[in-house]
Amino acid sequence: MSYLSRMEIPANLSTLRRQQARWVCAGTLAAATTLYAASPFFTLWSITSAIRSHDMGSLNTCLKWESVRNGLKTQVVDDLIGPPVADDELPAFGSSFASSAASNAIDEEVRPDKLGMLVDHLMPHEQQPATAGTMLGMLWRLHAHFTHPGVFEASVLMPGHENETPLRLQMRIHAFQWKIHRIDLPARPPQPLVEASAGPVPQPLTQP
Repeated sequence: MSYLSRMEIPANLSTLRRQQARWVCAGTLAAATTLYAASPFFTLWSITSAIRSHDMGSLNTCLKWESVRNGLKTQVVDDLIGPPVADDELPAFGSSFASSAASNAIDEEVRPDKLGMLVDHLMPHEQQPATAGTMLGMLWRLHAHFTHPGVFEASVLMPGHENETPLRLQMRIHAFQWKIHRIDLPARPPQPLVEASAGPVPQPLTQP
């Protein structure tokens, strides 16, 4: 074997090792991306399983309580007194009292020790998914997507609330775990406004 042939072997090995390293990095990145994309769906499965088994301890770990309470306050207050008024408008009489009462009620009722009652109110026991098949059916009706690399939203039409808006969940990454940060409860869809004309009523034309 000539001296030149002996020099080509290490060069080829070095190129092969670089290619292998690139393939390993690409495979690792693809696997990590796949796991990250699938992770919120695993969390949704865990939430559904906890509801099915009434495991409030596991469900509690999936909730960011302060954010959930703030979101519910906004939703309830908007339903009671409407969205916030403009800066140059005066709030409706009693709106401040209604807003404070609703906020205090949510602070009192939306707590970890009352989670079981909240779940039973939203989904009565006889309507809760009882088998893995019905759990898959419920997850199949989910509309879920990323709105941001660290924000995931899901909506599902709840049993018994078919004529209302879907239940919407917003999840965010917190300490390497997906947690529910906002819950929009089912509600009646807004009714379209009917506009009335204040002009004169047109009169039918008469033939001479």
